[in-house]
Amino acid sequence: MKTLVMSFVIAAAGLFNSAFAGNTVQQRFAYNTDTDSTGAEMQYVYKVSADGQYLRHHLQYRCTYDSQRRLLTKEILRWDAASAKYCPAYALHYAYEGDAVTVECALWSRHDQAYTDVREKAVYAADALGLTYQAYEYDADADAWRLTGEHEVDAALLAER
Repeated sequence: MKTLVMSFVIAAAGLFNSAFAGNTVQQRFAYNTDTDSTGAEMQYVYKVSADGQYLRHHLQYRCTYDSQRRLLTKEILRWDAASAKYCPAYALHYAYEGDAVTVECALWSRHDQAYTDVREKAVYAADALGLTYQAYEYDADADAWRLTGEHEVDAALLAER
């Protein structure tokens, strides 16, 4: 009886796998990662054509890390077909202080030729009671950060560092 049940389970699993093997979902993106001489990691994102035969430039991510391999900056560049190069769009800047991580999103300023237009930031903080997330938006009129969202997860940490 056990052999019959096991045979049925194996046959059903085989049929299930073969039924979905023919329905391959088209991959929409392809990725390639590289590291330059400064140690910055770059990931290229390509769009896959509908027929799956061609790759088209889409995005480039440039990531820099500190000596502890913590992410410091993630630049997002978009492909510009007219100039045939990647152009800066925005960057995420990470700052670490104690058990808190602050992530700022800065848009590229063509005038300054730098990521100077900081619009949003998020602060993630861990404590003995759980994790807190706070989202802020920059109010240029008041020249101050305005809290737009807050979430707290009550989960006691299992172990202290």
